[in-house]
Parts: sequence; C-alpha cells; structure tokens
Amino acid sequence: MKNSHTKAMWKLAPLALLTANAFAQEGAAAAGNPAMPAAAAAPVEAAAPARNGEMEKIIVTATRRNTFVQETPLAITAYNQDTLANNQVKDLASLTTMVPSLVVEQHGDSGGVHVYMRGVGSANHTELGDPAVAFYIDGIYSPRPQGATALMYDLSHVEVARGPQGTLNGRNSTAGAVNLVSGAPSTEKVFGSAGMTIGDYHRLQTQGMINIPLADDIALRIAAIKDSHDGTVDFRKGSNVLPGAKKYGAEDKMGARASLLWRFTPELKATVIADYYKDQGAGNVYLAAEPAAGTELRSALIDSPGSLDQSITTFKGKLNYHPSDALDLTYLGSWSRYKRANVNDADAGLFPGFKSENRTEWAKFDSYSHELQARSDNDAPFQWVGGLFLFGEKNKVRFDIDRSQISQATVQQDIAAGNVIFVRPTVGQYASAMSFIQGDRQLKSKAVFAQGSLQVSDELKATVGARYTKDHKFDIGGQNWACPNWPANVPLGTTVLTPDQIKQLVTPGTGTINTHNIGPGGVVSAATCGNTFGDNTADLKYGQATWLGRVEYKLRPEILLYGSVTTGFHSPAIGDGGATTKPEKLTSYELGMKSDLLDRALTLNLAAFHMKYKDKLESQVVNSVLANFNAAGATVNGVEAEWTWRPSKVDRFTGNATWLDATYDSFISCDVDAARAKGLACGSTAPNVDVGGSVMKHAPKFATTLQYEHDFATGKGLLTPRISAHYEGETFVGAGAFSNDVPGHPGVKKQKAYSTLDLSLRFQPLNKAYTAEVFVQNATDREVKLDVVELCTDTGMPCQPTQQIYGAFYNAPRTVGARVSMKF
Repeated sequence: MKNSHTKAMWKLAPLALLTANAFAQEGAAAAGNPAMPAAAAAPVEAAAPARNGEMEKIIVTATRRNTFVQETPLAITAYNQDTLANNQVKDLASLTTMVPSLVVEQHGDSGGVHVYMRGVGSANHTELGDPAVAFYIDGIYSPRPQGATALMYDLSHVEVARGPQGTLNGRNSTAGAVNLVSGAPSTEKVFGSAGMTIGDYHRLQTQGMINIPLADDIALRIAAIKDSHDGTVDFRKGSNVLPGAKKYGAEDKMGARASLLWRFTPELKATVIADYYKDQGAGNVYLAAEPAAGTELRSALIDSPGSLDQSITTFKGKLNYHPSDALDLTYLGSWSRYKRANVNDADAGLFPGFKSENRTEWAKFDSYSHELQARSDNDAPFQWVGGLFLFGEKNKVRFDIDRSQISQATVQQDIAAGNVIFVRPTVGQYASAMSFIQGDRQLKSKAVFAQGSLQVSDELKATVGARYTKDHKFDIGGQNWACPNWPANVPLGTTVLTPDQIKQLVTPGTGTINTHNIGPGGVVSAATCGNTFGDNTADLKYGQATWLGRVEYKLRPEILLYGSVTTGFHSPAIGDGGATTKPEKLTSYELGMKSDLLDRALTLNLAAFHMKYKDKLESQVVNSVLANFNAAGATVNGVEAEWTWRPSKVDRFTGNATWLDATYDSFISCDVDAARAKGLACGSTAPNVDVGGSVMKHAPKFATTLQYEHDFATGKGLLTPRISAHYEGETFVGAGAFSNDVPGHPGVKKQKAYSTLDLSLRFQPLNKAYTAEVFVQNATDREVKLDVVELCTDTGMPCQPTQQIYGAFYNAPRTVGARVSMKF
C-alpha cells in the first residue's frame, strides 16, 4: 500500500544517522544468537565473552539450570534485547521469521493472536481455550492468547522452545513454549537506556529504562514503552464511520514494569515485579480473501469502526534460597488481571447491506500461579530437579453479536448515489442477535514434576523426567442467548419465508426499529430477546501423566548430539452448551545436534523430529459458535536448521530453514466448505469424508530465512547494512481440518509460495554513545494471508444458500522508519 509518509521517511534517514546522538539503541549485538529454552525459571545470569569471529554465548535455564545454549539438548532459539531491536522486533508477531516454524496469526474480535509452531496451534481464544504454544513472561504462565500481544522491551532475552515442554514447564505446551525474560535489577551501579522510533503511518515509539541501586543489597529497575501508529485498512466509499474514527490496524500500546531486587543474605534473595500493559488500538478486521479486480485489498466497507480497550496487570514474585552448594530452592508466584472491551466489524462490508457486529461488552479474567522448585548441585554426577505447580483462573465475559440486513434495492441506490450505506433495518427487514454471558468459568490445575540426569561418563549423560497434571474446568450458570431463534436468518432474494425466518423480521408496533438487535450495553432478557437462554453449565475433570527420556553425547568438545522421547497433552476444552472434548495427547521423538565449528566461527544446530498426535484438538466456527472437536490424530515430521557464520570479523550470515510434513491421520468428518459449495449441509444432506492426508494449517513443506550483515569501518564509526529475506512454500491457512480446494473457489484457503524482504542500515560511532538506524520492513509490499474463514457458514445467513464469501487476515504492509537510542 502506498503511504503519504514514505517519501518523508526517506528524507529523514540521513538526518537520523547524523544527528541521533541524543538517543541510542540497546547496543549493537551479534545477530542471530541460536536457540534457547522456554519457560525458564530464572533469568540469564551471564554471557561468556566472545573472541573475534565467534558468536556471543548466552546462558539459559531450559533444564532449570544455568547452561550455555549450545550445551542445552533442546530445539530452542534465543535472542537478546540488542538483536531483537536490530531486527525491529516489538512483539511475538514480528519475531516469526527469526524462529523456525513459528507463525502468529491475528484475530479480530478477541484482541489476541493464535500461535502455531511446527504446524500445530489452537484457534480457541475463548474464556477457557488453552493455547498449544504456551506463553510465559519471567517464567510465569500467561493463559490468555492476548498475553502474546504484549510489547517486547527491556528484555534480557526471549526464549522459544519447539516441541512438547510439558515435563519441567507448566501447562499446555504440546507445540512449544515462548518465554520473555525481563532485564534484572543490579546493585552494582546506576545505568539506563532510552530510544525513539518514528515511521510511516505516523508511527511513534518511545521507551526508556533506568536501574537504581538503593543500597548494597537492594536495587530498583523501571522500564516503560509507548508505541502507536495509524491504521492500515482504508475506509471505502460508503463506510458508515464518524470523522476521525481509527482505521483497522491502528495500534496504541503502552507498557510499564518495575522490578525490585533485595538480597537479604548471601543465600537468600527476592525479586518482585509489577507489570502493566494496555492496548487501545482499533484491532484487526477480515479483508477479502478473493479480492475483486481493481479493488484495493487493504480497504473495507466499514459500518462498525474498530475499538479495543484491553489491559493486563500482573504482580510477580521470585524467592531464591541457596542454603548450601548441594541444594537450591526457588518459589515463583503471580497474580494477574486481564480486562477487555472491544467492537469488531465481523462482515467487513464484504456483502453490502448486511451487517454483523461483534462486541465484547466486558471481560475480566483473573489468574494466579504458585510454583516451588528444588534442585541439586550443578556439578554432582547425578543432578535432580523437582517441584509443585498450582494454577487457577476465574473468567467473566459477555460477548454479543448483532446482525441486520436492509433491502438490496436500498443498497444499490446508496451505491449509485455515492451515499453512506446505513444498515438500519425497518419493518419487514431482518434483525437478530446472540449474546454469550459467562459469569463464572473457572480452571484449577495442579501438578508435580521431577527430572534427574546421570553423568554416565565425560561424554555421555542420561536424563529421565515425569510430570502429573490434574485439571478441573467448570462453568457455573453460563448463558447463550439466541434472539429470537438464531440462526434462521433470511437469505437474500427469498420471497417465501419459513415461520422461523418470519420471526427474524422487524415487526411493527414494537417501539424500536431493530426489533431483535441487542445494541451496545443492551439488556438481554426473555422479553427483549424473544427467547430463553441455553445453559452452558459444565464440569470437566482430567488427570494426565507425561514423561521424558533423553540421551546426550559429547562427540567432541564443540559438538553435542542428543536424542529424546517426550510426551505431552493439551487439556480438554469446554464449549458452548456445556460441550466438552477429550484431551489431546502427543508423543515426540527428536534427534539433534548442537555444534560450534570452524574454530567456533560457525554455529550450526540441527533437529529432526517425528511427532504423533492422538485426539488432536481443533476449533472451528459453525453457526457463529466456536465448536471444539477431536480429530482422530495427526503426524508431524520435520527437520530444522539454524546457523550463524562469521567468516570474518565484519561479516555475519545467519538464518534458519525448516522442512515439514504435517498431515492428519484417517479421520471421518464433514467438510463444511465443500458441502456448502454444493448446496448441502453437514449433519443432514452432506456426506462424511475421510480427512486423512489433509495438510495441517501453517505447515509449509519448506521455509527459510536468510540474513546478512557487513560492518563498514568509517572514520567516525561503524556502518552496518542488513538484508533479511524470508521464503515460504505454499501453505494451507484456512479454518478447520480440510485443506482441499473449495469447488468454485480454487486456492482460497491457501497462501501461495512467497518471499518477503527486510532492509536496514545501522550506524554506531566509535565511542558507542548511540545507535541510529533506518529500516524498511516488507520492502516489496508482499500481501500474505495468515488466516482464512468462510463468512457465510451459518444456516440461513443472507448470503445463503450456496454463495460463499471468504475473509482473511493479512500481514502488515510495507513500512519504513528510523530509530535512535542510547545507553548510559
């Protein structure tokens, strides 16, 4: 998409490079630090200094012990804050090309994201939906998918572990886990940082950090960030929006964090963190998955401007006691409150004259966690770690859907006259609604875990571990309202209506125009709805044991080989109407190599895996209800590679590559999209078919990211251009488990093979007083579908009986910017 600010940004580039001495980036870092573990209990303590031509070494705690990345026998990726800043990473979505097989797709009406890894994820973003890729901040589990939208700032590092992590770590990590580890307070000295980023779409980001020793044994660290930009989806002519309304894609985020360290004695220390995040953007909206010729893709006919007001407040504490060299005790505790209200245009104007508005009237999700860990001496021949884990969540939410439709004659008149299209049904026209009111949905989970490693010889180590988890999910008095009898909507062009469809029409003498629409903040009752509610009450208990076996072998001091067998499970789900599922279970086999070659100038990590899923959990919207179901199973095979090569002191080649074969096993089900294309309906006239062999979502056969940096020494400092290219083969991105083409809509649920390109030019003076950079993200302005849904799946929707309209979420358009920062 062209933007009026692009030329101005390029004019600012030389100025940013020459006058940025008031600010600085978080320092030039070695690009592409390879992998590191997720859900670590403790922050990185130190990094070993690198010799010229070597990569910096990061110490991580994936095994609940401090180990170098290259000595950690897991498929893990890690980046420190400097590397994140140099790659314009501000949240999890912007990290995807840097981590093998990681995909983050947007979602419109929840303010959150769906995270996939190795072709496995979860599209269930409801009150008790659990992600398949677990998300942690400072080792504390974040249960809501909205947590993964948090800004990344003032971090020690970010850790991404691939494959099941359910033995030492917390909940539901069958696909992997992500952990953000914030910068730790220091008692040594006062120091800080500050930075600013500007860009097109009026982007402005400011951030800062200061560390203050309050005493020899007490330190306080405070960090904050503010990031905002305009929306990227233009309002099409005819949109019913007020002047100044935010465009979809607009962001207005902020975060603040205060961390206090207190060393009571040499053996006892505590860290307390208060963390706040707020998002007041516009959210995202579906765009046309099959755009008409001559239309601007990043535009929509909007009659419900997007609004989002969500916040996450978290208090975390860590207490560490080290009474002797042989024993270390750690306690982690947290309390968090997530709140949200938002409005989303669910139809995005893809069918003019029909309006579907989704609203979260209110949502409040409270959660707590406690974890106690005990571990043995790091240098003992037999090392052990064990612990107890307790987690709870209480969720309250009201989510409404209003639908209405006016006559096509009125629509065509408005279009011809260039008028705003007001979808306000009058007598004889269609209006209906739904309301989901969950006043008390809760989860209680507890677990016990243990893992031991025996150093059989100098080269050989064997590890076994186990975890037992017990979950209790329940809904007390949850309500589903269908007003009056959703979804018997009136198809466009229908002249003979059924009795149910007649009830959907606005009737005279009611005292209101839109008879069955609820409206923002509207009262929902039998009188206003014209119906009684459905009961969501449910009670689900489940326990599961998971285990790990691993062997690692030091072929040479710089080459580590490992093999592991790991099991995991995904907690069963509660759905609308009190429906429940079985748990998803997984067994994963993995062979890997960690190596530092060519006198440590080349770091090369490889992982080959075979993952077998049983009763794989899937979610799909059917008749405006998010249905959860178990697929019979799935098989995922793959190979991942990550590398960093420094052929000289001034050259750096980094990258990753993934080959993936992820398909469903034999599974008899009904293909909703194919059935609708033929005028059939699942559950009645459409036959069941075998989905076996269908490719899983976000599982391209091949994907790779290649990055190159070169340092040019000038008389005044170091100038570093960077080029980063990402390629991905054809990918299935549609909802549900069927990757087959839809009759009449070839390729609609797939993203063709594509490439994207990111560019930057960074400058750092000889005294390293600041860093300045100009950058271009998605330089070729490639449009990539991340998620596709059919917007007319409801029985009786106005676009029925056979018309199918597909909406898609897309990646961000090309953006340009400049940033400056400093450390002091």
